[in-house]
Amino acid sequence: MDENIKKLPDLTIADLIFTVKLEGKTGTDSYNKLIKEIETHKMLPLYKILVEQLKWTEDQGLVSKLKAENESELKALDDKIADSVENFGESEIREAYLAKSDFYCRIGDKETAVEMYRQTFEKTVPLGQKLDIVFTLIRMGIFWMDHDIVTRNLEKAKSLVEEGGDWDRKNRLKTYEAVYKMSIRQFKEASDLYLETVASFTSTEFIEYSRFIQYLIFTSLLHLDRVSLKQKVIDSPDVLSVINDIPKLQDFLQSFYNGDYANFFVALAHFSDSIKGDRYLAEHSRFFTREMRILAYNQFLESYSSVKLESMSNQFGVSYDFIDRELSRFVAAGRLNCKIDKVSGVIETTRSDAKNHLYKTTLQQGDNLLNRVQKLSRVINV
Repeated sequence: MDENIKKLPDLTIADLIFTVKLEGKTGTDSYNKLIKEIETHKMLPLYKILVEQLKWTEDQGLVSKLKAENESELKALDDKIADSVENFGESEIREAYLAKSDFYCRIGDKETAVEMYRQTFEKTVPLGQKLDIVFTLIRMGIFWMDHDIVTRNLEKAKSLVEEGGDWDRKNRLKTYEAVYKMSIRQFKEASDLYLETVASFTSTEFIEYSRFIQYLIFTSLLHLDRVSLKQKVIDSPDVLSVINDIPKLQDFLQSFYNGDYANFFVALAHFSDSIKGDRYLAEHSRFFTREMRILAYNQFLESYSSVKLESMSNQFGVSYDFIDRELSRFVAAGRLNCKIDKVSGVIETTRSDAKNHLYKTTLQQGDNLLNRVQKLSRVINV
Protein backbone atom coordinates (compact mmCIF):
# COMPACT_ATOMS: atom_id res chain seq x y z
CA MET A 1 0.00 0.00 0.00
CA ASP A 2 1.22 3.51 -0.83
CA GLU A 3 2.28 5.03 2.48
CA ASN A 4 0.40 8.21 1.53
CA ILE A 5 -2.90 6.34 1.18
CA LYS A 6 -4.72 6.13 4.49
CA LYS A 7 -6.67 3.01 5.36
CA LEU A 8 -9.61 5.22 6.13
CA PRO A 9 -12.20 4.14 6.91
CA ASP A 10 -10.98 0.67 7.84
CA LEU A 11 -13.19 -1.64 5.79
CA THR A 12 -12.27 -4.68 7.89
CA ILE A 13 -14.45 -3.07 10.56
CA ALA A 14 -17.37 -3.03 8.12
CA ASP A 15 -16.79 -6.76 7.56
CA LEU A 16 -16.83 -7.33 11.32
CA ILE A 17 -20.10 -5.42 11.66
CA PHE A 18 -21.65 -7.58 8.94
CA THR A 19 -20.49 -10.77 10.67
CA VAL A 20 -21.79 -9.64 14.06
CA LYS A 21 -25.16 -8.82 12.51
CA LEU A 22 -25.29 -12.29 10.95
CA GLU A 23 -24.45 -13.95 14.26
CA GLY A 24 -27.15 -11.94 16.00
CA LYS A 25 -25.62 -12.08 19.45
CA THR A 26 -22.94 -10.55 21.65
CA GLY A 27 -20.01 -12.31 23.28
CA THR A 28 -18.71 -13.98 20.10
CA ASP A 29 -15.14 -13.61 18.86
CA SER A 30 -16.35 -11.28 16.11
CA TYR A 31 -18.25 -9.15 18.61
CA ASN A 32 -15.22 -8.88 20.89
CA LYS A 33 -12.97 -7.94 17.96
CA LEU A 34 -15.46 -5.30 16.87
CA ILE A 35 -15.66 -3.74 20.33
CA LYS A 36 -11.86 -3.69 20.47
CA GLU A 37 -11.72 -1.89 17.11
CA ILE A 38 -14.37 0.60 18.26
CA GLU A 39 -12.32 1.32 21.36
CA THR A 40 -9.02 1.56 19.48
CA HIS A 41 -10.38 3.97 16.87
CA LYS A 42 -12.56 5.82 19.42
CA MET A 43 -15.67 5.21 17.32
CA LEU A 44 -18.38 6.55 19.63
CA PRO A 45 -20.85 7.55 16.87
CA LEU A 46 -20.58 4.10 15.28
CA TYR A 47 -21.03 2.41 18.66
CA LYS A 48 -24.19 4.46 19.32
CA ILE A 49 -25.61 3.40 15.93
CA LEU A 50 -24.90 -0.29 16.57
CA VAL A 51 -26.39 -0.15 20.07
CA GLU A 52 -29.62 1.18 18.56
CA GLN A 53 -29.68 -1.13 15.52
CA LEU A 54 -28.73 -4.35 17.29
CA LYS A 55 -30.43 -3.67 20.63
CA TRP A 56 -27.21 -3.99 22.60
CA THR A 57 -27.00 -2.99 26.25
CA GLU A 58 -25.00 0.21 26.19
CA ASP A 59 -21.68 0.10 28.05
CA GLN A 60 -21.79 3.38 29.95
CA GLY A 61 -18.14 3.12 30.94
CA LEU A 62 -17.08 2.73 27.30
CA VAL A 63 -19.35 5.58 26.20
CA SER A 64 -17.92 7.95 28.81
CA LYS A 65 -14.35 7.01 27.90
CA LEU A 66 -14.90 7.45 24.15
CA LYS A 67 -16.79 10.71 24.64
CA ALA A 68 -13.96 12.22 26.65
CA GLU A 69 -11.36 11.06 24.10
CA ASN A 70 -13.39 12.41 21.16
CA GLU A 71 -13.88 15.78 22.83
CA SER A 72 -10.19 16.07 23.66
CA GLU A 73 -9.08 15.16 20.13
CA LEU A 74 -11.66 17.45 18.55
CA LYS A 75 -10.51 20.41 20.66
CA ALA A 76 -6.93 19.82 19.53
CA LEU A 77 -8.05 19.71 15.89
CA ASP A 78 -10.07 22.93 16.23
CA ASP A 79 -7.08 24.62 17.89
CA LYS A 80 -4.92 23.48 14.99
CA ILE A 81 -7.34 24.98 12.47
CA ALA A 82 -7.47 28.28 14.39
CA ASP A 83 -3.68 28.41 14.61
CA SER A 84 -3.31 27.65 10.90
CA VAL A 85 -5.78 30.36 9.93
CA GLU A 86 -4.01 32.90 12.12
CA ASN A 87 -0.37 32.06 11.53
CA PHE A 88 0.07 29.96 8.39
CA GLY A 89 -0.88 29.75 4.74
CA GLU A 90 -3.49 27.98 2.65
CA SER A 91 -1.63 24.67 2.55
CA GLU A 92 -1.48 24.41 6.34
CA ILE A 93 -5.13 25.44 6.69
CA ARG A 94 -6.09 22.76 4.20
CA GLU A 95 -4.11 20.10 6.09
CA ALA A 96 -5.78 21.10 9.37
CA TYR A 97 -9.22 20.76 7.78
CA LEU A 98 -8.26 17.39 6.30
CA ALA A 99 -7.17 16.12 9.72
CA LYS A 100 -10.56 17.07 11.17
CA SER A 101 -12.34 15.41 8.23
CA ASP A 102 -10.33 12.23 8.75
CA PHE A 103 -11.20 12.30 12.46
CA TYR A 104 -14.94 12.25 11.78
CA CYS A 105 -14.50 9.57 9.13
CA ARG A 106 -12.47 7.40 11.51
CA ILE A 107 -14.92 7.59 14.42
CA GLY A 108 -17.92 6.78 12.22
CA ASP A 109 -19.72 10.15 12.05
CA LYS A 110 -20.71 9.86 8.40
CA GLU A 111 -22.73 13.05 7.93
CA THR A 112 -20.21 15.35 9.62
CA ALA A 113 -17.35 13.69 7.76
CA VAL A 114 -19.04 14.29 4.39
CA GLU A 115 -19.52 17.98 5.22
CA MET A 116 -15.95 18.38 6.46
CA TYR A 117 -14.52 16.69 3.36
CA ARG A 118 -16.62 19.05 1.23
CA GLN A 119 -15.04 22.03 2.99
CA THR A 120 -11.58 20.51 2.66
CA PHE A 121 -12.15 19.82 -1.05
CA GLU A 122 -12.98 23.49 -1.61
CA LYS A 123 -9.65 24.44 -0.02
CA THR A 124 -7.70 21.93 -2.16
CA VAL A 125 -5.96 22.92 -5.39
CA PRO A 126 -3.77 19.99 -6.61
CA LEU A 127 -5.75 17.47 -8.66
CA GLY A 128 -4.16 14.46 -6.94
CA GLN A 129 -5.17 15.70 -3.49
CA LYS A 130 -8.71 16.36 -4.70
CA LEU A 131 -8.90 12.79 -5.98
CA ASP A 132 -7.62 11.44 -2.68
CA ILE A 133 -10.49 13.18 -0.87
CA VAL A 134 -13.03 11.79 -3.33
CA PHE A 135 -11.50 8.30 -2.98
CA THR A 136 -11.90 8.51 0.80
CA LEU A 137 -15.56 9.44 0.29
CA ILE A 138 -16.02 6.44 -2.03
CA ARG A 139 -14.48 4.12 0.56
CA MET A 140 -16.65 5.71 3.23
CA GLY A 141 -19.75 5.19 1.06
CA ILE A 142 -18.83 1.53 0.58
CA PHE A 143 -18.17 1.17 4.33
CA TRP A 144 -21.73 2.33 5.04
CA MET A 145 -23.16 0.91 1.79
CA ASP A 146 -24.52 4.39 1.09
CA HIS A 147 -25.24 4.17 -2.63
CA ASP A 148 -25.77 7.90 -3.03
CA ILE A 149 -22.33 8.75 -1.62
CA VAL A 150 -20.67 6.04 -3.72
CA THR A 151 -22.31 6.86 -7.06
CA ARG A 152 -21.91 10.64 -6.74
CA ASN A 153 -18.24 10.36 -5.87
CA LEU A 154 -17.48 7.72 -8.49
CA GLU A 155 -18.78 10.15 -11.10
CA LYS A 156 -16.81 13.02 -9.57
CA ALA A 157 -13.65 10.89 -9.51
CA LYS A 158 -14.09 9.91 -13.18
CA SER A 159 -14.44 13.57 -14.11
CA LEU A 160 -11.30 14.51 -12.17
CA VAL A 161 -9.34 11.60 -13.66
CA GLU A 162 -10.22 12.83 -17.15
CA GLU A 163 -8.65 16.18 -16.23
CA GLY A 164 -5.32 14.45 -15.75
CA GLY A 165 -5.31 11.83 -13.02
CA ASP A 166 -2.15 9.73 -12.78
CA TRP A 167 -1.95 6.06 -13.75
CA ASP A 168 -2.05 4.74 -10.18
CA ARG A 169 -5.17 6.70 -9.24
CA LYS A 170 -6.93 5.64 -12.44
CA ASN A 171 -6.37 2.00 -11.56
CA ARG A 172 -7.33 2.56 -7.94
CA LEU A 173 -10.63 4.07 -9.09
CA LYS A 174 -11.33 1.02 -11.27
CA THR A 175 -10.77 -1.28 -8.30
CA TYR A 176 -13.22 0.68 -6.16
CA GLU A 177 -15.77 0.67 -8.94
CA ALA A 178 -15.30 -3.06 -9.60
CA VAL A 179 -16.15 -3.98 -6.01
CA TYR A 180 -19.12 -1.62 -5.95
CA LYS A 181 -20.46 -2.89 -9.31
CA MET A 182 -20.20 -6.45 -8.02
CA SER A 183 -22.04 -5.52 -4.83
CA ILE A 184 -25.03 -4.30 -6.89
CA ARG A 185 -24.98 -7.39 -9.15
CA GLN A 186 -23.43 -5.75 -12.19
CA PHE A 187 -21.12 -8.72 -12.55
CA LYS A 188 -20.18 -8.24 -16.20
CA GLU A 189 -19.01 -4.67 -15.63
CA ALA A 190 -17.21 -5.74 -12.45
CA SER A 191 -15.45 -8.59 -14.26
CA ASP A 192 -14.12 -6.23 -16.95
CA LEU A 193 -12.79 -3.82 -14.32
CA TYR A 194 -11.15 -6.59 -12.26
CA LEU A 195 -9.39 -7.92 -15.35
CA GLU A 196 -8.22 -4.44 -16.36
CA THR A 197 -6.59 -3.79 -12.98
CA VAL A 198 -5.27 -7.18 -11.85
CA ALA A 199 -1.78 -6.66 -13.24
CA SER A 200 -1.43 -3.23 -11.63
CA PHE A 201 -3.28 -3.78 -8.36
CA THR A 202 -2.18 -1.44 -5.55
CA SER A 203 -5.42 -0.84 -3.61
CA THR A 204 -4.50 -2.64 -0.41
CA GLU A 205 -5.99 0.21 1.63
CA PHE A 206 -9.32 -0.98 0.27
CA ILE A 207 -9.19 -4.74 -0.24
CA GLU A 208 -6.76 -7.61 0.25
CA TYR A 209 -5.23 -8.91 -2.99
CA SER A 210 -6.33 -12.51 -2.40
CA ARG A 211 -9.92 -11.36 -1.91
CA PHE A 212 -9.63 -9.24 -5.06
CA ILE A 213 -8.53 -12.35 -6.99
CA GLN A 214 -11.43 -14.37 -5.60
CA TYR A 215 -13.88 -11.74 -6.82
CA LEU A 216 -12.14 -11.65 -10.20
CA ILE A 217 -12.57 -15.42 -10.55
CA PHE A 218 -16.22 -15.40 -9.48
CA THR A 219 -17.23 -12.65 -11.88
CA SER A 220 -15.11 -14.03 -14.73
CA LEU A 221 -16.65 -17.50 -14.44
CA LEU A 222 -20.06 -15.93 -14.91
CA HIS A 223 -19.17 -13.97 -18.03
CA LEU A 224 -16.08 -15.19 -19.88
CA ASP A 225 -16.12 -17.84 -22.60
CA ARG A 226 -13.79 -20.81 -22.21
CA VAL A 227 -10.99 -19.40 -24.36
CA SER A 228 -10.98 -16.06 -22.55
CA LEU A 229 -11.24 -17.77 -19.16
CA LYS A 230 -8.16 -19.82 -19.96
CA GLN A 231 -6.13 -16.88 -21.26
CA LYS A 232 -7.15 -14.18 -18.81
CA VAL A 233 -7.72 -16.10 -15.59
CA ILE A 234 -6.51 -19.70 -15.45
CA ASP A 235 -3.10 -18.97 -17.01
CA SER A 236 -2.71 -15.51 -15.46
CA PRO A 237 0.50 -15.25 -13.38
CA ASP A 238 -1.27 -12.73 -11.13
CA VAL A 239 -4.05 -15.21 -10.39
CA LEU A 240 -1.68 -18.15 -10.00
CA SER A 241 0.41 -16.24 -7.46
CA VAL A 242 -2.36 -16.25 -4.82
CA ILE A 243 -5.09 -18.68 -5.89
CA ASN A 244 -3.85 -21.38 -3.51
CA ASP A 245 -4.09 -18.97 -0.58
CA ILE A 246 -7.87 -19.41 -0.65
CA PRO A 247 -9.07 -22.95 0.14
CA LYS A 248 -10.87 -24.72 -2.74
CA LEU A 249 -10.60 -21.76 -5.14
CA GLN A 250 -8.19 -23.60 -7.44
CA ASP A 251 -10.48 -26.66 -7.38
CA PHE A 252 -13.49 -24.48 -8.13
CA LEU A 253 -11.91 -22.85 -11.19
CA GLN A 254 -10.14 -25.90 -12.60
CA SER A 255 -12.99 -28.37 -12.06
CA PHE A 256 -15.39 -26.11 -13.95
CA TYR A 257 -12.99 -25.60 -16.85
CA ASN A 258 -12.00 -29.28 -17.04
CA GLY A 259 -15.55 -30.58 -16.80
CA ASP A 260 -14.94 -32.35 -13.49
CA TYR A 261 -18.51 -31.65 -12.45
CA ALA A 262 -18.72 -33.73 -9.28
CA ASN A 263 -15.77 -31.88 -7.76
CA PHE A 264 -17.10 -28.63 -9.15
CA PHE A 265 -20.37 -29.13 -7.28
CA VAL A 266 -18.46 -29.82 -4.06
CA ALA A 267 -16.45 -26.60 -4.46
CA LEU A 268 -19.58 -24.67 -5.47
CA ALA A 269 -21.34 -25.81 -2.29
CA HIS A 270 -18.36 -24.57 -0.27
CA PHE A 271 -18.43 -21.10 -1.84
CA SER A 272 -22.22 -20.92 -1.79
CA ASP A 273 -21.92 -21.10 2.00
CA SER A 274 -18.88 -18.86 2.34
CA ILE A 275 -20.25 -15.95 0.32
CA LYS A 276 -23.28 -15.79 2.60
CA GLY A 277 -20.82 -14.27 5.05
CA ASP A 278 -19.39 -11.82 2.50
CA ARG A 279 -21.00 -8.42 2.82
CA TYR A 280 -20.58 -7.63 -0.88
CA LEU A 281 -21.95 -10.95 -2.17
CA ALA A 282 -24.28 -12.26 0.54
CA GLU A 283 -27.49 -11.00 -1.03
CA HIS A 284 -26.42 -12.48 -4.38
CA SER A 285 -25.45 -15.93 -3.07
CA ARG A 286 -28.52 -17.73 -4.45
CA PHE A 287 -28.18 -15.95 -7.80
CA PHE A 288 -24.49 -16.82 -8.07
CA THR A 289 -25.07 -20.47 -7.16
CA ARG A 290 -27.93 -20.83 -9.62
CA GLU A 291 -26.06 -19.18 -12.50
CA MET A 292 -22.97 -21.32 -11.94
CA ARG A 293 -25.09 -24.49 -12.00
CA ILE A 294 -26.73 -23.39 -15.24
CA LEU A 295 -23.34 -22.67 -16.80
CA ALA A 296 -22.09 -26.11 -15.79
CA TYR A 297 -25.21 -27.85 -17.14
CA ASN A 298 -24.97 -26.00 -20.45
CA GLN A 299 -21.26 -26.76 -20.76
CA PHE A 300 -21.92 -30.46 -20.12
CA LEU A 301 -24.85 -30.69 -22.54
CA GLU A 302 -22.97 -28.97 -25.37
CA SER A 303 -20.91 -32.16 -25.75
CA TYR A 304 -23.94 -34.38 -26.43
CA SER A 305 -26.85 -34.62 -28.81
CA SER A 306 -28.52 -36.81 -26.19
CA VAL A 307 -27.56 -38.22 -22.81
CA LYS A 308 -29.28 -40.25 -20.14
CA LEU A 309 -30.39 -38.47 -16.98
CA GLU A 310 -28.78 -41.21 -14.92
CA SER A 311 -25.44 -40.66 -16.63
CA MET A 312 -25.63 -36.93 -16.05
CA SER A 313 -26.55 -37.34 -12.39
CA ASN A 314 -23.51 -39.59 -11.96
CA GLN A 315 -21.25 -37.03 -13.63
CA PHE A 316 -22.44 -34.31 -11.27
CA GLY A 317 -22.41 -36.51 -8.18
CA VAL A 318 -26.08 -35.88 -7.39
CA SER A 319 -29.22 -38.00 -7.32
CA TYR A 320 -31.38 -38.79 -10.34
CA ASP A 321 -34.32 -36.95 -8.81
CA PHE A 322 -32.24 -33.86 -8.11
CA ILE A 323 -30.94 -33.55 -11.67
CA ASP A 324 -34.42 -34.25 -13.05
CA ARG A 325 -35.94 -31.44 -10.97
CA GLU A 326 -33.11 -29.03 -11.72
CA LEU A 327 -33.14 -29.53 -15.47
CA SER A 328 -36.94 -29.44 -15.68
CA ARG A 329 -37.00 -26.12 -13.87
CA PHE A 330 -34.28 -24.54 -15.99
CA VAL A 331 -35.68 -25.88 -19.26
CA ALA A 332 -39.11 -24.46 -18.40
CA ALA A 333 -37.46 -21.10 -17.68
CA GLY A 334 -35.70 -21.14 -21.06
CA ARG A 335 -32.24 -21.35 -19.50
CA LEU A 336 -31.21 -24.71 -21.01
CA ASN A 337 -31.40 -25.73 -24.67
CA CYS A 338 -32.68 -29.27 -24.26
CA LYS A 339 -35.76 -31.46 -23.98
CA ILE A 340 -36.33 -34.16 -21.38
CA ASP A 341 -37.99 -37.45 -22.35
CA LYS A 342 -39.41 -38.52 -19.00
CA VAL A 343 -40.36 -41.98 -20.28
CA SER A 344 -36.94 -43.00 -21.54
CA GLY A 345 -35.01 -40.82 -19.09
CA VAL A 346 -33.07 -39.15 -21.89
CA ILE A 347 -32.09 -35.50 -22.37
CA GLU A 348 -32.02 -34.34 -25.98
CA THR A 349 -30.12 -31.16 -26.66
CA THR A 350 -31.60 -28.57 -29.00
CA ARG A 351 -28.99 -26.42 -30.65
CA SER A 352 -29.34 -22.70 -30.31
CA ASP A 353 -30.82 -20.93 -33.30
CA ALA A 354 -28.48 -17.98 -32.77
CA LYS A 355 -26.40 -18.71 -35.89
CA ASN A 356 -29.47 -19.36 -38.02
CA HIS A 357 -31.02 -16.13 -36.76
CA LEU A 358 -27.83 -14.22 -37.55
CA TYR A 359 -27.71 -15.75 -41.06
CA LYS A 360 -31.34 -14.80 -41.77
CA THR A 361 -30.83 -11.30 -40.38
CA THR A 362 -27.76 -10.80 -42.60
CA LEU A 363 -29.68 -11.94 -45.67
CA GLN A 364 -32.58 -9.63 -44.84
CA GLN A 365 -30.26 -6.67 -44.30
CA GLY A 366 -28.53 -7.48 -47.58
CA ASP A 367 -31.89 -7.55 -49.42
CA ASN A 368 -32.86 -4.23 -47.87
CA LEU A 369 -29.56 -2.68 -48.93
CA LEU A 370 -29.94 -3.96 -52.49
CA ASN A 371 -33.48 -2.54 -52.68
CA ARG A 372 -32.23 0.86 -51.52
CA VAL A 373 -29.40 0.80 -54.08
CA GLN A 374 -31.88 -0.06 -56.86
CA LYS A 375 -34.20 2.77 -55.82
CA LEU A 376 -31.27 5.18 -55.69
CA SER A 377 -30.09 4.10 -59.14
CA ARG A 378 -33.57 4.76 -60.58
CA VAL A 379 -33.57 8.26 -59.12
CA ILE A 380 -30.10 8.93 -60.54
CA ASN A 381 -31.11 7.60 -63.97
CA VAL A 382 -34.18 9.82 -64.01
